[in-house]
Amino acid sequence: MAIVTPFRGWRYDLARTGESLLEVTAPPYDVIGKSFQEELYKMSPHNVVRVDLGQTSPDDTDADNRYTRAAGLLAEWKQAQILRRDHEPGITVVKESYVGPDGQARDRRGFLALLKLTDFSEGIVFPHEATLSGPKNDRYRLMTETRMSLSPVFMLYSLPDDAVMSTWESRHGDTPPAASMTDPVGTTTAVWPTSDPHVITAVREHLENVRFLIADGHHRYETALRYQASQHELGCGEGPWDYVLVYLCNMEDPGLAIFATHRMIRGLPSGLIDRLPDALRVSFYVEELTEDPTLAPEAVRHFLSAHSDEGGAFGLYLPARKAAYGLTLKDKYAPESSADDTHSVAYHHLDVAILHNVILNDLLYITPDDVAAGSHITFSRNWGRAFERLDRGEAQAGFFMNPVKLPQVTEVAMGGERMPQKSTYFYPKLPTGLIFFDLADCEL
Repeated sequence: MAIVTPFRGWRYDLARTGESLLEVTAPPYDVIGKSFQEELYKMSPHNVVRVDLGQTSPDDTDADNRYTRAAGLLAEWKQAQILRRDHEPGITVVKESYVGPDGQARDRRGFLALLKLTDFSEGIVFPHEATLSGPKNDRYRLMTETRMSLSPVFMLYSLPDDAVMSTWESRHGDTPPAASMTDPVGTTTAVWPTSDPHVITAVREHLENVRFLIADGHHRYETALRYQASQHELGCGEGPWDYVLVYLCNMEDPGLAIFATHRMIRGLPSGLIDRLPDALRVSFYVEELTEDPTLAPEAVRHFLSAHSDEGGAFGLYLPARKAAYGLTLKDKYAPESSADDTHSVAYHHLDVAILHNVILNDLLYITPDDVAAGSHITFSRNWGRAFERLDRGEAQAGFFMNPVKLPQVTEVAMGGERMPQKSTYFYPKLPTGLIFFDLADCEL
């Protein structure tokens, strides 16, 4: 049985600091580069990046580093009441109005709460992507020093009638948000904290028998499990370490969308890339899409759109040739016939599996270990920037894909398998800094 519960979170007291929600929040740590980190530092002395992804220094020591500084800052912010704790346990409804990479406007609704931790083997929480030890060690060090959960795990549940959100809408849908912001790309995020017992009851009763799919934040969930185990090993009984901060969204929400993450190839012998179109013709129909390289981005986009309901369709751009190709798998049953004892038929039919197995591994000799190590492959979620990077010579080839469909993700994940990394892109990512969960206080 799943246990979803309200809690007394810590929030920025914006009235006290005189700042906006935009000034103190940040995207999740894993999408913040060095230059953007510096921009966030300049936005506010209280921006959450200072604790969630603090800057490093050559003078860092075991006693003074970005993890210990994060803990110190959080203590200072609590003491100065820059952060205030909610008076009552509650949940926080979040609405995001955004325009996706496909140009379509959507509204996505969900809410922030706590979920009692369960091991994946218990069949309540299902991951869908593999994780890496480096990010998990980083998050664990931060959690251990700060004893605070700073960023939620994004999870999905299936509730066709959406009794949770309909209860909230019927009682509070017309009220203005407690805070809102619009980020530089135009996404508006609005929050409504609530301790309404009718809403809390709906959360507890309607979600106790559902299963949860991790959409984003696999490293954070596994870190929470590790932290829980460490506390139990110390002899601690039940406490806040038995829960994880989550953002929950209904799979049936019309604003929920998945987009693709494209693959950029680099560092391979030039001859291997030159021979690639001919090598692909063994398993794919290869169509040159345009003779005008300036039209390549739109030609690839149009090709993928025309094949969005088919599996095994890819766009390929080779900057050295200034050529764009459309690839379609010749034998739709080939992935099924190659299915082995390691992965299911459903897994082998994923576009990302076909790309990694049939093209990257078999033709370009990029192994799963290479991918995990970050060798020869980088990822891009922005269509325009991907082509810019290719034309600047930052990569030798770009493979473009249609997004994986949610039923495919669900089938693979709930069958006990994990997809390759960066298989899904749930957009937009929820900002960090909307609420924090205190792991040091036994009172939820």
